[in-house]
Parts: sequence; C-alpha cells; structure tokens
Amino acid sequence: MDTRRLGALLILSGAVVLIARTGASVAWPVFVLAPGVVLLAVALFGPTRAAGLAVPGAIVSTVGLILAVQEATGTFHAWAYAWGLVLAAVGAGTFLQASIQAHEARQREGARLFVLGLILFAAFGAFFELIVFGGFLPGALGWIVPVGLMLAGVALLWRDRRREPR
Repeated sequence: MDTRRLGALLILSGAVVLIARTGASVAWPVFVLAPGVVLLAVALFGPTRAAGLAVPGAIVSTVGLILAVQEATGTFHAWAYAWGLVLAAVGAGTFLQASIQAHEARQREGARLFVLGLILFAAFGAFFELIVFGGFLPGALGWIVPVGLMLAGVALLWRDRRREPR
C-alpha cells in the first residue's frame, strides 16, 4: 500500500472515530459520509480513469457532512436551503475530475457551479432563516403577509365600490 492510500485511510479512520465519539445517535451520518470519502479517495489517488468518481464522491460526502451537522445541531429544517451545498458539491467534484484529467474548460465550469451553489445556499439560507423560520424578523410571515393580503383585498373592494354605478 503506498503512502497516499495509507494517508487517506488514516484520515477516514480518524474521522469515523471522531464522529463516533460524539455519541451513537450522532454517528449515523458516518454511514453516508464514509462511502463518499472513499469515492473521493479513489478518484484522487487511484488511476486517472477513476477520476469520474470525484463527482459522486463529492455529492455523497457533502450530504453526509450536512446530515452530521444537522444531527448535531437539530436543524433538519435547513434542508430548505442546504440543497445549494449539494449543487456546490457537484461543482467541486466536476472541478476535481477536470483537474485530474487536465481539462481547463471543465475546471472553469466546475468552479462556476461551485460558486453558484454557495451563492444559492447563502441567499436561500438568509431568506429562510431570517424571514420564514423567524430568526431575525420573528413571525414576519405570520403577521405581515396576512395583513398585507387583507389590505390588498380591502383596496380591491374599495376600488370596485367606487366604479359601480349607484
């Protein structure tokens, strides 16, 4: 076994032990994360023809990390916007695959997709956490939207009332 593979195996083993130490209920995302890390390791340290495993490896690893964070913090509602990170993972995997295969145009595509995914994650995360889930503007949708709908209805009725002949 060469030193690259041994190093990747040691990193994976350490990550599994570290996550497992946090408790059995929190450790289940390791079963999603570990296969993703293995796919990434094969893509990075295997033969060039295995470079195509970088994209699925990045996706599965990212989903495993998202699940680990959500399990540790209890924020499963974050899937409302965490999908942006999965899109970013596709970009990162594409970038890694293109880097291994020395394909500059696909590297740029992967980098653009990675950045787009991060922007979407941040934008939708801000929207959902600040407005929908009531972090910064508590109850904004619970009060502002219904009152706004009612006022719009009153305005329409008032306008129709003025147009009707008496």
